[in-house]
Amino acid sequence: MKSIQPIKTNLDYYRQASKVIWKYSPIDVSQIKVSDRPTNLPQFRSLTALFPSIVCAIDIKSKEYLYVSNNIASTLGYSPEEFYTEGFLKTIKLFPLSQLEIVLEKIFPLMFETFEEHSISKDVEDIKISYCTLINHKDGHQHWFLHQITVLAKDENNKAHILIKQVTDINHYKTDDNIIFTVDKKDGHGVYHNILKKSFLSGNVEHGLSEREIEVLHLMGQGYTSREIADSLFVSEHTIYKHRKNMLKKMSVKRSGDLLKKAMALGII
Repeated sequence: MKSIQPIKTNLDYYRQASKVIWKYSPIDVSQIKVSDRPTNLPQFRSLTALFPSIVCAIDIKSKEYLYVSNNIASTLGYSPEEFYTEGFLKTIKLFPLSQLEIVLEKIFPLMFETFEEHSISKDVEDIKISYCTLINHKDGHQHWFLHQITVLAKDENNKAHILIKQVTDINHYKTDDNIIFTVDKKDGHGVYHNILKKSFLSGNVEHGLSEREIEVLHLMGQGYTSREIADSLFVSEHTIYKHRKNMLKKMSVKRSGDLLKKAMALGII
């Protein structure tokens, strides 16, 4: 008999996310005086108020929202005050449950690992993090949004302290269910170049692959030919072709390259 798994609450997810942040930034008290924060500058608030995207500034030490543009009300139905009051817990509530595990177990750890790496090399302000997810509108419907994050201020240890985040509605352009995560780095001329890209398939997708098919898939991912896979598994090459054909059908793809990409997105290989 399978044991019943306890249902996670938003507070459970918040604690999970907090652990990720705590590993990167263990200090909970801000080291920057409130009066010195760039988000308090009138120029900052006047400029960001004109952006078509939602603009947020987040203190990752205190897990507080320092600024949320007013257009969040017309875009998502929430008021800026809800984010100021609830802080990072409000962020957790925005993601649908079908994607929250990916965000907390893949996206956030990757983001903070990137910040850590570039804090050591002292160029964390040259990094741009981008990822796309569904977001829950206050009225219950969901839209795809692009999140783009850069570092607005560092602490005395060159770690990211205040993040500036733009959130843009891409629902009319998003045509698949993949959550794409990218890292771009600015070069000496101020131009961003991609240095990392990962894809995760959202939702609870059942792949239906057998253990032998997954075994074949792993060998395909290592670059082995059908002949080499057949020899390794002591079966005929015809059997491997049959496995490949069945996997393409089960995974609803037409090419081996797409099969491998989808398997990676699902975490099969």
